[in-house]
Amino acid sequence: MSINYSLIPNHLTDDPNDYMAVVQDQQTRTMDDIINEMADRGSTVTKADILSVMEDYQSVIAKFLSNGDRINTPLFKTSASISGVFEDQTDNFDRSRHYVRLNVNPGSRIGEIAEDLPVQKVSASKVQPVVELFKDFSTATQNDTITPGSSGEIRGSHLKLDTTDSDQGIFFIATDGTETKADMLMRNMPANLIFMIPDGLASGEYEIEVRNTPRGHDKIRTGGLGIPLVVS
Repeated sequence: MSINYSLIPNHLTDDPNDYMAVVQDQQTRTMDDIINEMADRGSTVTKADILSVMEDYQSVIAKFLSNGDRINTPLFKTSASISGVFEDQTDNFDRSRHYVRLNVNPGSRIGEIAEDLPVQKVSASKVQPVVELFKDFSTATQNDTITPGSSGEIRGSHLKLDTTDSDQGIFFIATDGTETKADMLMRNMPANLIFMIPDGLASGEYEIEVRNTPRGHDKIRTGGLGIPLVVS
């Protein structure tokens, strides 16, 4: 199998001839898929045994992370960082102004796999909003910080919204699944949306999604940035 990709115009560069790759039709695998595959390999260990070991494995990792430890395995590495502004040298961590972020990076084994993954160019399977960049005007940062009550910008393609359809819009999704829609839209173009960031977003990480019905289609399509953004 290979990683299928198609090319779309890249609006992040000054050259109108530049394109960027968008991965197409990537299958999502869950923990059940992993356990079933392990069991199907003919192991004498039962699925219940595998599930128990995997649960212990995850619990121990969660314990180490809760202790503030770093994790370094062949599959992934973790580290912690702190976001937010400290007023001076005597200032202390305050959860209303500061936020701990856990950073996850590929370990050596995943890195080796990524180097050799085959790729194949295909035609785009469907039209959907493509989110390439989020800009927070208050902090002048890109794909990083969210400032509630400030203005924000999304760049990409197939972004234009039908503002009369309540199912369409820009949505900020918290880690607990809570969704907050940005209601005030100041620019509504296929490659560019400018809007007010909802004022009530609590501190934490958010995914950002654009949901719309592209021209010539009759169903809602969703496109996300794929990078967690932080309200500190």
